[in-house]
Amino acid sequence: MKEIILTIVLGLLLTIAGLFIEKCYFEENSCPIESMNTSTPEPSTKVTKKTTHGFKINYLYRSAGQGKPLSFAKKSTLKTGDTYKIIFQPPAKKHVYIFQIDSTNKIFQLFPTTDFENADKKNKNPVKKGKKYFVPAKKWSFELDPTTGKETIYTIVTNKPDKQLEQQYATMLAQQETQTPKQRKVTRNKWHKAMKKRGFKRKLIPDNSASIKWQEQGQKLSTTLFNVQKMCDGCVNVVGFEHR
Repeated sequence: MKEIILTIVLGLLLTIAGLFIEKCYFEENSCPIESMNTSTPEPSTKVTKKTTHGFKINYLYRSAGQGKPLSFAKKSTLKTGDTYKIIFQPPAKKHVYIFQIDSTNKIFQLFPTTDFENADKKNKNPVKKGKKYFVPAKKWSFELDPTTGKETIYTIVTNKPDKQLEQQYATMLAQQETQTPKQRKVTRNKWHKAMKKRGFKRKLIPDNSASIKWQEQGQKLSTTLFNVQKMCDGCVNVVGFEHR
C-alpha cells in the first residue's frame, strides 16, 4: 500500500515540476522566480535632438576702432564709427551662416563673407574643424554707418548646406531693394519669426581656455571665446544691439 502511495506522490511532484519549467522557459515574465525570467526591457523611444557641442564664438566691438575689443550682447550700445567683428571656431566640419539685419531693416550676409571689401576669401562653407574664422577678416572689421537704430545678428550652424535658408535670404535680399521702409519692417518680422522656430537665443558660456590673439591695423589684440550651449543642428544664436 505504501509503495502505491509513494508512486502517486512522485508522479504528482514530477507533473508539478514539468509545469513549473514550462512556465519559466516558455512564458515570458511569468516565472515565480524573478531571476529566471527571460524577457529583456523594451528599448527607449525617447528621441534626442542632435547638438553641435563645442561650437565657440565671440561678437566683438571697439570704440571708434580703438582700444581693447569688448564683447557685445542684446543690451549693448554701439555708436556710429565703432568697429565690430565676429570670431568663431567650429568643433567639426560644418556649414555656418551669419546674417545681420540693420537699422533700416535690410539684411546682409556676413558669412560666408563674399560681398565685403578686404574680406577673407577663405570665409566660405564648409568650415573646417578647429579652424579660427575672423569675420570679415583677421586684420579688418566692419564699421557702423551714420544710420542709427536696432541691429540684429543671426548665427546658424548646420551639418549640411541649408538650401531653404539660402533661398529665404536670396528672396529677402531681392525684395528689399524695391520695398518701402514699412514693407521691409514687415519682412524683417517674418524673418525673425522663422528664425525663432529653429531654436532661438542659445546661451553663451565663457571658455577661458579658448584664447585668441591677432593684429589689426598694427595693434595687438586678444580675446576669449564663448561656448554656445546646446547649439543643435540648424538652431540660431541671436545677438542684438542698439546702434546710437
